[in-house]
Amino acid sequence: MLRGGDPQRAEQNRTEAWAAGIATYLISYLFFGGFVSQTIGWWRRGLALVILAFLVWLFWLLALYLNSLVLKLLRGLGLFREIPIRRGQSVLLAATATAMAFALLQRGFLAGEIGAIWLTAVAMNLAAAVILAFCHGNSPRA
Repeated sequence: MLRGGDPQRAEQNRTEAWAAGIATYLISYLFFGGFVSQTIGWWRRGLALVILAFLVWLFWLLALYLNSLVLKLLRGLGLFREIPIRRGQSVLLAATATAMAFALLQRGFLAGEIGAIWLTAVAMNLAAAVILAFCHGNSPRA
C-alpha cells in the first residue's frame, strides 16, 4: 500500500490464499502430530502420521461447520450482522490456528519456529490492517 498498491487486489490474491491455507494446515498438523506417542515403533508412528493428515482435514471440516453454527447464533442474537459469513469464518479459523501456533512455541525446535513464523505473519497482517484503517479513514475490509 505504501507503494501505491491496490488493497482490493491483495484481498483477492489466489497465491496468498493458498499460502495461508497450507500454513494453517501445517500448523494444525504439527500441533496434532505432537500428540503421537514417541514410544511406539517407527512404522506405527509413520502410519499414525499418515492417518493424521486425513484426521486434520476432518478436524478443519468439522471446525468450519461449528464456526458456521456459532456465527448463525451470534447473528440470531443481533451481533455481527454487518460482517459477512466468509469474513467471520476467516477470523475464527485464524484464531484457532493462532492458538495452535502459541502451543507450538512451547514445544521448541522446528515446530516452535514454524509457530513463531505464523505469529509474526499474523502480527504483520494486523499491523497492515491498522495502517490501512488510519491512512484511508475507513475499515480495512471496505
